[in-house]
Amino acid sequence: MTAEIKEKTAAILQSYTASDPHPTADALQQYWLSFDPNLGIYLIKAEQREQIGAAGTPVPVLKAIGSQIAKTVGKDVDTFLPLARLLWDRYGREGRVISLIVFGTMELVDPKRLVPLLKELCRSCVSWEDADRLAMDALEPIVRKSPDPWLDEIVAWLDDENKWVRRAAITVIARLPMKHPGLTASCLQLTERLLCDTDTDVRRAVSFAIRLCAKADPGLVITFMEKQLSAPPANATWVLCDVIKSLDKKLIGDFSKLIPLYEKWSSSPSISSKDLRTIESALKTLKSA
Repeated sequence: MTAEIKEKTAAILQSYTASDPHPTADALQQYWLSFDPNLGIYLIKAEQREQIGAAGTPVPVLKAIGSQIAKTVGKDVDTFLPLARLLWDRYGREGRVISLIVFGTMELVDPKRLVPLLKELCRSCVSWEDADRLAMDALEPIVRKSPDPWLDEIVAWLDDENKWVRRAAITVIARLPMKHPGLTASCLQLTERLLCDTDTDVRRAVSFAIRLCAKADPGLVITFMEKQLSAPPANATWVLCDVIKSLDKKLIGDFSKLIPLYEKWSSSPSISSKDLRTIESALKTLKSA
């Protein structure tokens, strides 16, 4: 199936011209709409699906189309940038998934041009899927290839006022230790900057980041959690508990040494009833080991 998709995409691209990318984008859309929708699209909120015009084309299909376009792009950023930008701006969720694969290839060729563009595009994200795919498919490649100096650039995104920019940044940071284990401590330290973020989508990404660091170095994350639990920030309750509740089950036993700290926290007279339930849920997970 993938070979057929790439062959069809290559045929569509034969008539592409940078001066008028619309016919090619239209042909690509007609093609991806020929596939049956995938139920995974319902993981995105209904209002977000409507806002972005999600058709539900399976992601593997979209990625196969995107990878063929990326292969065609090569080092010719100028020629194919109009198509990638058009797909992002005007062709809904499916166009965005495809464009991000292409942007990721372009970024490796011209990162000084593409990284600022990706930050601009990130501000127009509609859902967590937008932000996460932008992070993993378009932004991560250059940071993974060259942590210096690009990690410093992404760190600056953590302070952005736009929540999707912050989520994209912490997602890239979270995944970096998978390629560069030696950066686990630095990446874990950076999660602390968003530990008390008030946005739910950002908090979920922070929990994800800490859990990924735990896979790379459980002991390091246990020490990090001990530090946080010694004086838990009021706005960090959800993250500090979700890390435990969503932790890889294979690691729960290692983290059970945190039980006394969570018990002490739960007995604090200043804890709200909502936070208490959250802490007790984390304790239940720890005691299940």
